[in-house]
Amino acid sequence: MATPLRLQDLEPRMAKLCLAVEEFAREPFGSPLPLPPLQEGTLLLALSGGVDSTALAVIFTCLAPRLEVALYAAHLDHGLREESAEDAAHVAELCNKLDIPLTSERRDVAALAAERGIGLEEAGREARADLMERVRAAHPIDIVLQGHQLDELAEDMLMRLIRGTGWPALAGMEAWDPQRALLRPLLLTSKSELQELVRSVGITWREDASNKDPAYMRNRVRLDILPRIAAENPNFTETAAGLWKLARLDASYWKERAASIPIHRNSEGVSVETAPLRAAPMALRLRVLKSAVETAGVGQPLLESLLNLDRAVMEKRTGAVIQLPGSKAARVGRNAVRIARSKMSR
Repeated sequence: MATPLRLQDLEPRMAKLCLAVEEFAREPFGSPLPLPPLQEGTLLLALSGGVDSTALAVIFTCLAPRLEVALYAAHLDHGLREESAEDAAHVAELCNKLDIPLTSERRDVAALAAERGIGLEEAGREARADLMERVRAAHPIDIVLQGHQLDELAEDMLMRLIRGTGWPALAGMEAWDPQRALLRPLLLTSKSELQELVRSVGITWREDASNKDPAYMRNRVRLDILPRIAAENPNFTETAAGLWKLARLDASYWKERAASIPIHRNSEGVSVETAPLRAAPMALRLRVLKSAVETAGVGQPLLESLLNLDRAVMEKRTGAVIQLPGSKAARVGRNAVRIARSKMSR
């Protein structure tokens, strides 16, 4: 069977799936930041060789004429498994079959992890992001597409719950990241639907054996926790999708509200005026303070730190210092809260 390259070559149900992905890709539900026009540009497909990214390639090959876009692909061979070279070969064969230009690169992710003093997963993410940015710089790429799907969104929610993430970030990854021009158009599509689509066009995919390694938290969630939840609620992924939609609406609303209390940034750090903070409800204050801490490059602040900082602001404790992650601290001044390196607390 020849590989269908056109939407009309697909089975009707599979064509409907592709159109649903297109609808979501054009306007991710509740996205607080608009996409650039998903038309007449070039889309970069991040391909691993697994079923999700393979389905991504098939879907957008079929949608490309409708969208009037060109496709380009990138693959990172991380060198962590003996089979990684076979993954790269598989991606090259897929792109040849679908007539998609490809940049494939091998990177010693283990060496990068050792050099940076970070875990393999984080090093792999950094290496992939670096490759995507370099490919974007070398070609007129408008949007990068990744194949994260609904089952992974449910996993992400559980991992965030375990780590203590607050709302609405608790509801999982964003569909659209404007800073990286990164779109996840399959985010509300289940893995089983993607498997069915890829099988229907006679294409195979690669299985990553490391996805069964319990050393990784995501695998423990996928292989142990999620099946237990599904036993209690077989429709859990659909429930997760609904929760994600509610979170996007909340995020959009709070982003608009938070804009009324500006965050100022300069060479010394970040500041927020205390007068508008004190006039705001606590829910808004905490979100503004959290955004200010993140803008300062601290990372995810602990809830207790935010509550302590909010209390100091409301009690007008001028000179109070709240220590934050990343060698940063927040100091309450007479007219503003300032967040910078913790040397200001000395």
